[in-house]
Amino acid sequence: MDNLEYSDAPAVSYLNSPEGIPFDGRSYALYDPNFKIYDSFTINFQMKTFAADGLLLWISDPLPDSSFTIEIQNRQLIARAVARGQPYSVRTSFTKNRLCDGAWHFIQIRLDGSSLVMKVDKRQYTKTETRVHSVDMRGPLFIAGHSEKYSPTYLSVRTKQFFHGSVRHLKINDNPVEWLAPRSTTITSDYYHLTSTILSTTSEQGDLTSPNVDGHSREQILAAAN
Repeated sequence: MDNLEYSDAPAVSYLNSPEGIPFDGRSYALYDPNFKIYDSFTINFQMKTFAADGLLLWISDPLPDSSFTIEIQNRQLIARAVARGQPYSVRTSFTKNRLCDGAWHFIQIRLDGSSLVMKVDKRQYTKTETRVHSVDMRGPLFIAGHSEKYSPTYLSVRTKQFFHGSVRHLKINDNPVEWLAPRSTTITSDYYHLTSTILSTTSEQGDLTSPNVDGHSREQILAAAN
């Protein structure tokens, strides 16, 4: 990460407030600079938006060409996994504007090897990819967008927009996430490239750090809460 972006500590926002954390379509939060998914991953959250497109979550590991993405595209919610270059996804099938209506929606998504299960309110969507036998990836886990040091491929991310709306009551692998620290970015709506990969080098990845609260890391706070 460049020094300019992280020269000032970001403001911490809490996810359990009734209004959640607002994202303006030009900001993102780094949950973990070195998050690992090995075969299984579960996320629960509530979100509300009026925007028809937006990136909600993204993690990518360029070495085995693997990634996991949650995004809104054309008013439909999509969860997409790429395992060693093999993509598979689940997508809602709302016939009306039921997702991007400014109301809170309950989302649960589980990746379990070759299986993807997504629940949106009371509807469930599933996908099994028989060509995938295991999932193994490690990289920065971003919420609502990503740093300008990264450029997702079209195989990973289809929407051109960051998330514009609010998120609350986030759980990752059944661990409640109490707070995030949104950061502004200068990325334009045409941030992705069809053939590009992550632009940052290994040394730049080492500069990614999760924000602290009162001198304590996210890991220390979560451990104390458990």
